Amino acid sequence: MLVILPMSLYRREQPSTVTITPARLILLGEELWRKTAGLQGRLAPETTSSLSMALIQLEQYCPKPAARLPQIKFSPSVISTEPDYRHRTVEALRDYCRSLLNTVEANPSASSQTATRQKLDELGLRTNLWSLDRALTRAIVGYEKLSRADSSLAQQRSAEQELEFLQLLLSACIDEVSLTLDAFLPAVLRTRVFKAFESNGRFLEAEVHRAVGPALLCLIVQGSMPQNEFEMFVGLNSESSKIEVVKLKALGILAVSNAKRGWVEPALPGWLAVCLIPHLQTPSGSLRQ
Repeated sequence: MLVILPMSLYRREQPSTVTITPARLILLGEELWRKTAGLQGRLAPETTSSLSMALIQLEQYCPKPAARLPQIKFSPSVISTEPDYRHRTVEALRDYCRSLLNTVEANPSASSQTATRQKLDELGLRTNLWSLDRALTRAIVGYEKLSRADSSLAQQRSAEQELEFLQLLLSACIDEVSLTLDAFLPAVLRTRVFKAFESNGRFLEAEVHRAVGPALLCLIVQGSMPQNEFEMFVGLNSESSKIEVVKLKALGILAVSNAKRGWVEPALPGWLAVCLIPHLQTPSGSLRQ
């Protein structure tokens, strides 16, 4: 007797979508992770906190790149199941891009972006110390140039478009981290701090003595020190040193430590952060130097 079974029993299950991260993205993910790991040993904790606040201040003056993000169908994220930090770095950036696209399309609150950005920080990418927005803008500009140079890019599969864009984004992120790392190399930092005292309008208007430069440099590197030690480091007589400290506090670049009584910490307002990391310069006229 012939038994005819329902067709549903013959239907084969479709294989689940698996995201395979190309080797070149993995290598870039590894380089980005290693670069950001270097930030931890380069900056003192107090300087790290101050720089983070400066970047938040500066970002409000920068154009938001999300609206220009290319309409690429980013692959599903596998962050939760991938143990390799290199893969996780790539997946976190992919997830961030997809979140931005969803935000632009649906225009929800920024909480989803905050959540996906937090995943980057959980991986140790320390996005509070370099500009992810600037990296994203550079990647978008690079992708637009590629699209104009090669019209076939628009007809390529989503996976190929995604690969091109993520390569550009990872490279831009690496460059942004490198600029922060380089800015806090001892020789570079010393040169830029001293130059700020010589030519920055705020220092000149406040008539801050150039002798303060080495003391501020030491404070940025060290992170904190007793105020009386800082005054001694200035190298002027006691009364003059105290006057210079008052000037620095008025400029917002010297803060009283909340953790250590009688100690001071560096504060890096946006304008001073730009002196130390020039590529953070905001559009003309938006932040007085």
